[in-house]
Amino acid sequence: MIERQSQNFLKYTVGNIMKDYFKQVQMLISEKKWIEEFLSGQGYCIICGHDNPLDLEYHHVAGKNNDDLTVSVCRNCHGRLSRYQRFWPNTWTQKDNPLDLKRAFFLRGLADILRLTAERIFERYG
Repeated sequence: MIERQSQNFLKYTVGNIMKDYFKQVQMLISEKKWIEEFLSGQGYCIICGHDNPLDLEYHHVAGKNNDDLTVSVCRNCHGRLSRYQRFWPNTWTQKDNPLDLKRAFFLRGLADILRLTAERIFERYG
């Protein structure tokens, strides 16, 4: 009986160790993918030109449910773009939108990027 309990304890302990190990491996793999994606990005904010890597984020142009295309933007510009998206039709957050609607959200996202870029340029020149 004691031997059986020891075996069960050992299986439980080894099982948990292996789960933790694989969890750590998965975390490292995803972290490596994130670093590779980040390093292959533009490396500066496409709107204002800010280039501190600690301040850069990825922005999904059409929203992550509609397209995978991301652009590199600083936190400030990303916040403004995200606020613009709050005024988009509610369907932009839904998954499985029809292709023409996804295309419309992509164009809307590009328009927002161009609008914010123009605003930044106008701010520079008063």
